[in-house]
Amino acid sequence: MKTLKILLVILLAAISFEGCITSLYPLYTAKDLVFDKRLLGTWRSDSSAESWKLENLMDKELSVYKDPKEREKQEIIKGSFINKNTYLLTYTEKGEKVELLLNLVKLENNFYIDFYPGPLNGKNEMLKDYYLPVHSYAKIKIAENGFELWPLDQISIYNLVKENKIRIKHEDLDNFKVITASTEELQKFVIKFSDNKELFSESRKFKKSV
Repeated sequence: MKTLKILLVILLAAISFEGCITSLYPLYTAKDLVFDKRLLGTWRSDSSAESWKLENLMDKELSVYKDPKEREKQEIIKGSFINKNTYLLTYTEKGEKVELLLNLVKLENNFYIDFYPGPLNGKNEMLKDYYLPVHSYAKIKIAENGFELWPLDQISIYNLVKENKIRIKHEDLDNFKVITASTEELQKFVIKFSDNKELFSESRKFKKSV
């Protein structure tokens, strides 16, 4: 049963990057989150047919409230569980759409994205019982006309763990692995190896869709 639960978690989370690392804990605390307006809009990767639409999650949630007073009231209510810096990512490939929550994280002099599946609204109750979103990470460099991503590479990291070259808490579950290190441990790990190209996949470039 535990294996089934983690399997569903990984399948639901690892949508955007095949081979991207998956973790039970986020890479950030609230103080680490930042917002960059340049990321808003629809983006396409040079290497695939996928598209990413990035919106501010709070703005999206409040867009249905036209009355200013009601909007202000709802903003206070929703502010207790939605961070104002969180993005809503609508990932589209071959006509299929999936919503993910994405956060832009600043750790020392580098920026990263942390993304994970959104809530299972309207899905069957049994699936909800086995649903625990996991996080994936990538280093990001943002420019005026696009951005570039370097996902943390699952295969490379676990090969180095196996060779005792690096250490990070994780669980092996059949053919799947998941990082179990705490947020604090994850941040120390990412900061320490931020310039180690061996731990990151090849970069992917995104340009704004016309």
